[in-house]
Amino acid sequence: MAVLEAILAIVGLLLLILLAIGWLSDKAPVSPPVEDPAAPYRQGLHAAIRMQTVAQDLEQQIYAEAARHVETKEQP
Repeated sequence: MAVLEAILAIVGLLLLILLAIGWLSDKAPVSPPVEDPAAPYRQGLHAAIRMQTVAQDLEQQIYAEAARHVETKEQP
């Protein structure tokens, strides 16, 4: 019976050691993330696309307003 208790104690101790090693390896300093060198260009591209969309909407509004003015001037 003493042998069985000794074996169980050793197995338990080994499990605790393995858990401690795993916990310490998780706490190891993580290397900083690599900065994406294309990020500023991508952000600029997205901004340009948004500006182009706004310009197209404004152009449509201008044409609609001009057409409305032409229609009102033709109807005396």
